[in-house]
Amino acid sequence: MFESLKDQIQYSLYETLPLVKAMQIRVEEARRGYARVSMDRTPLIINHINAFHAGALYTFAETVAASLLAASFDLVRYVVINKHGEIKYRRLVTERCVSEVSVSEEELAERVHELERTGKTIYTCPVVIKNPDGMVASEVTFDFVIRPVDA
Repeated sequence: MFESLKDQIQYSLYETLPLVKAMQIRVEEARRGYARVSMDRTPLIINHINAFHAGALYTFAETVAASLLAASFDLVRYVVINKHGEIKYRRLVTERCVSEVSVSEEELAERVHELERTGKTIYTCPVVIKNPDGMVASEVTFDFVIRPVDA
C-alpha cells in the first residue's frame, strides 16, 4: 500500500494526529534508526511576533521523535507514551524548521531487551530543531515509555 516507510509513517501521523496534519509537518526520510522531518511556515503556527509559536515547535519536536520511534519499533506490538518533555528555545523560527534524529542499533537492541525482560523501557530521545541556515533554534529532550500493547 505504501511505497516507503516514510510514506507509511506520514500517513499514520496524519490519520491518528489531526494536529500534525493541520500543521503540515512532513516526514522527509525515515528508516530504522533515523528520521528527518520538516515544517514550513503556515498561518496556523505563527505567533504575535511573526515567528513559529512555541507550542508548534514542541509539537513538531514530539512528531520528530515519534517518527523515529515508528521507524524503529514495531508499533503493532508496542505502545509509546511521552512521559516527559523539556524544550529550550535558542532562536526564533520564521520560515522553516528541520530536524534529524537517530538511534544506534545497539541502543535499539538494549531497549528491546529491557522491554522483553521487564515489560517496559524508557527511551530518552534528544531532538534538535534547526533553521534553514543550520543554526539551532530549539533543543528538546523527551522520555518515552515503551511497553507492550496488551500490558
